[in-house]
Amino acid sequence: TENGPRNIKLFINQPRTIDFEMASSNTSIQDLTLSAKDLEEGNPVPLRYVKFQNVQNLQIFVIDNQNGSETTRIDHLVVIGSPISTTNMGEFKRVSGKKGESH
Repeated sequence: TENGPRNIKLFINQPRTIDFEMASSNTSIQDLTLSAKDLEEGNPVPLRYVKFQNVQNLQIFVIDNQNGSETTRIDHLVVIGSPISTTNMGEFKRVSGKKGESH
């Protein structure tokens, strides 16, 4: 875990693969800071659901790691989600308002 990632920037729907300079200077969709405990226990890291509803591609930029060395090691990475084609909109419950009404 000492070489595991600490600070990460997530980018979605970029028109091309971004390089290190672009990743350093561009605004990400979400920034993550992982602790050594997160890595040891394999804790899921929740993402802002609203920001990740229409993802065509995901690029991950690891800024640094737990011990500050040059090499970062990621042994296992799982992205949990569901494709929009499997989402049944009929299962969603209306919170307020009437059908067709915008909020």
